[in-house]
Amino acid sequence: MLFNSFPFLFAFLPMVLIGFHLLGRLGRIAAISWLTAASLVFYAYWNKAFLLLLLASIVFNFLCAQTIVRAASRAGWQQAVLWTGISGNLGLLCYYKYWFPLLNSLGSLTHLEHYFGSVILPLGISFFTLTQIGYLVDLQQGEARFLGLLDHLFFVSFFPHLIAGPILHHREFMPQVSQRRVFRLEWEDVAVGSTWFVMGLFKKVVVADQIAASADLLFASPDGQPFFKVWCGVLSYAVQLYFDFSGYSDMAIGLAKMFSLRFPMNFNSPYKARSIIEFWQRWHMTLTNYLMLYIYNPIALNINRKRLAAGKAVGRKAVLTAEGFLRVICLPTLVTMVLAGIWHGAGRQFLAFGLLHGVFICINHAWRTFAPKWSVVLGSGRPGAMICVPITFLAVVCAQIFFRADSVQDAFSVFRGAIGINGLGRVPYTGTELIPWIALGLLLTVIWWFPNTQEILGRYSTEASSETDSSGDLHWLQWQPTWKWSLAICAAFFACFVLMKPASRFLYFQF
Repeated sequence: MLFNSFPFLFAFLPMVLIGFHLLGRLGRIAAISWLTAASLVFYAYWNKAFLLLLLASIVFNFLCAQTIVRAASRAGWQQAVLWTGISGNLGLLCYYKYWFPLLNSLGSLTHLEHYFGSVILPLGISFFTLTQIGYLVDLQQGEARFLGLLDHLFFVSFFPHLIAGPILHHREFMPQVSQRRVFRLEWEDVAVGSTWFVMGLFKKVVVADQIAASADLLFASPDGQPFFKVWCGVLSYAVQLYFDFSGYSDMAIGLAKMFSLRFPMNFNSPYKARSIIEFWQRWHMTLTNYLMLYIYNPIALNINRKRLAAGKAVGRKAVLTAEGFLRVICLPTLVTMVLAGIWHGAGRQFLAFGLLHGVFICINHAWRTFAPKWSVVLGSGRPGAMICVPITFLAVVCAQIFFRADSVQDAFSVFRGAIGINGLGRVPYTGTELIPWIALGLLLTVIWWFPNTQEILGRYSTEASSETDSSGDLHWLQWQPTWKWSLAICAAFFACFVLMKPASRFLYFQF
């Protein structure tokens, strides 16, 4: 079931809200059971067979967690169970997401004329797999509280985050459903959550879906395309992806808010970033935090321990040398980003996407380490932003070509057109030809110069607002519970109702 669908908006969501409000009077167990059952129905609506897969994954991880807790005094046995759990989760993910693409890719490389087939990728498998691996790791390290079966089911399957994130951390989310809270609808939270949801729905339906045609046209046939057509398609995809993922993130946060639950921020105007490092602090923020916590930090810690044992420098002294910089910064960065790329998909284009971002981040770290004065100058103030933001955006767009292309070969075809090898093509000057360029100009202006959703909501976005940029002089855009804003949100929802397509999936659903 899609958030941007009529069954969800006019049947599923109203029923879940009403049921939560009524059953919440019976206490925590009734309310959580209702939300869990609704979440399982939400998942089964897409494919009933994969509901069994989701439940099997949850039960398997619950049993691993239970065994880890019971083996608290036996460290070796705990480690064995933990690695069994991690292996089981990764094995399931690899089978559905990587096994058949890998076999077919190897077949094409070895000129073996045999198609090994494919399987349908279960929705959300990448997300609920990472969520449960993180929980098992923290539980084994004594940093998590054991969740009972109902809590575990709810934590993993809660429908606003199940399909495409954000990736929840148990310490951020589960304390919110403790015994001490009241389980009923709070009307201010419903109002704020509905506003947040409609803003996200507007981004998806009215913006992302409408501009997708130019990008789809380019990447469906990338060979021999001229300069202007390529850049129109590439920029259209950058804007489409921005509003699609931003829209989903807003909708997920808004849905959780309706139930008086807080989701972590997952999107914070990433195209305003002055560097690639800052971009990943603003884009898919929960994935970045996960990668840092469970991949980058352990690798970096292991490298530093080995350096200490060998009597080599660590910390600032280490990274100031070429050898130390390569080992302490570049190695964990490249490994982490390659894994991030592979997490998005099995094709070699995703490997290239991750590797390219890893190289960009290493260059960014080198700039900060070996040219700190210039880094500070360009990293602050409006003149620095005028230089750094476009450079960062261009780097992100170049990597997104691999992210969107169906293959590495298609990506290189797009690059050839982008640098003019296939000629300039027809210069857009008529009204019809200028429309997509005017739309791109207006949308990029909104992206770079206007406040984002959490800035518009201001204090109503709870603690998230403290992490955002200032909205500058556009105070008139700050949301208030007034009739004017109610009419504006109703108009936005009506526009979504008119333009909504029956089968327009979010781009991150494929991951």
